[in-house]
Amino acid sequence: MNATELLAVLSRHYNAPNRPKGWLLAPEIASPRGDRRADLIAAPLTLSGESIIVGHELKVSRADVLAELANPTKHDEWARHCHRWWLVVADPALVDGLDIPAHWGVMAPPSGRRTRSMTVLKPAPRLDPLASSDGWMKLARWQSFRADAAVRDATATTVSQSREIERLKRTVEELKDAGADIALSPLRQSATQLLEKIAERRSQEQLWGFGDLDVIVDAVLDVEGTRRAAREQRQLVTRVQRMLAPAIESMSATLAHAEKMGGEGPVTASRRT
Repeated sequence: MNATELLAVLSRHYNAPNRPKGWLLAPEIASPRGDRRADLIAAPLTLSGESIIVGHELKVSRADVLAELANPTKHDEWARHCHRWWLVVADPALVDGLDIPAHWGVMAPPSGRRTRSMTVLKPAPRLDPLASSDGWMKLARWQSFRADAAVRDATATTVSQSREIERLKRTVEELKDAGADIALSPLRQSATQLLEKIAERRSQEQLWGFGDLDVIVDAVLDVEGTRRAAREQRQLVTRVQRMLAPAIESMSATLAHAEKMGGEGPVTASRRT
């Protein structure tokens, strides 16, 4: 098991798949007042959880463990802000016969009947952090920057997809105005009609503002789905985007072929005659 796989197992230990997230997980996050990074810092998101910061150092080989034990203060830049500190190993054999510091807990991947919860080899004692407020502030800044980056990426994707829809719509209209005879398959016809309906509804009702593609796709899949978009948007968008992608690509190829058949310049009615 490599470090990426071990981190994935540890993440499932805190946040069960297909369930609301109960923990904020910050991998590879720099310490509040230094450059030393922790492999994972975790903090509860629920009111029922303790107000604690939990640090983790991941090791996947015996040599890594020995190197960590040779310099047990290496993690202090983060540990001083934490209420618990865990050494997470890929296999319990990695710590056999080793003297683990008293303030470290040790855990390993699930074993026996366990399928998600980590195996605790040595409980992590409760620590008395010197400056937990600095740790909380670091986590807050980290989460804020991460959210801003996600919004920027989503906005850029939406704008790019909206422009592509507008480009294809304009091309279709130009070819129609020129009288081009394009034999479209039922699937491509559906894609063309979709673009026309989008333009019509946006013009009449301004339903989607700047043309948010996620909302448009939700409406295509199921009108009722738009009312449940808050909790189903991700699943519906993924499904419909996957369904429409071949149609859009095929339509683009057909339009390119039609323009080529009409000559090197724009397609015109005179050239058809």
